[in-house]
Amino acid sequence: MHELILPVQEKIRLASWIQNLFSEDNFAYTTLGSKSISWATYQNPLPVAGWRRCCASFSKYNRTLRNGWKTWEKYQHLFPSADIWMERSTSHPGSSYLLIIHEDRFNEIVMRHRDTFQKILSREITDGFQLLQEAKTSSLIDDVLQEHQVLIGTVLGYGEENSWKFLRSCESRIPYGWVWGDEEHYFDGISVAEDAPVTERYLARYSCPSFSGHVNSEESIALKKEYLLTRKKLLEYYKDKDFLEATLSLLAGYRPPT
Repeated sequence: MHELILPVQEKIRLASWIQNLFSEDNFAYTTLGSKSISWATYQNPLPVAGWRRCCASFSKYNRTLRNGWKTWEKYQHLFPSADIWMERSTSHPGSSYLLIIHEDRFNEIVMRHRDTFQKILSREITDGFQLLQEAKTSSLIDDVLQEHQVLIGTVLGYGEENSWKFLRSCESRIPYGWVWGDEEHYFDGISVAEDAPVTERYLARYSCPSFSGHVNSEESIALKKEYLLTRKKLLEYYKDKDFLEATLSLLAGYRPPT
């Protein structure tokens, strides 16, 4: 058992960063669920890519992710099992991606859809580990996956079928619906008190992955079932724990008994 002592300001920055990524976003679904990869994007003030993007870069969200990443960089060597990294977008100036990857699950996804990966990338793919190795020297999103919506959606855990339909909807400019639609069972079995910690409320209400897809397809139903089960697991794990400490434990390699 080791204790990490942080200066107050750095602890605040790291806590806010982790809250954004793991309770408001989907990163916890990679550490404790079946999601092979989760990502978040933020905007930097430089290089300037238009007035609107420049102004957006100073929003609380962007500042939290940018400052949090700088703090994480100082301590990430203490968490060798946590595969989190940042890469800059080559097609959107000023944008950066924060990625967390479960290498074994990423490999499983690539092998399951290997024919699709090889067809889109126009080359032979040995396995997912090959792609991750290439990502050590080039952007996983922009270069290795060639920014292809189907490949990105598939590794993000949205399903290959849904990802193809999303791409076609973008090409035809015809909106494609969300897998949750207006379903009430999104909150089935979830009861969180209004005075519960903010991270617990975020986990219950906002963290569950939402994406474009057919509400009633076999693929979407299976994915939604898996994510709802993971959400329950997350709420059980984090209940009555300090969110920062509990998340750092996961990043250090701890896994709660199942």
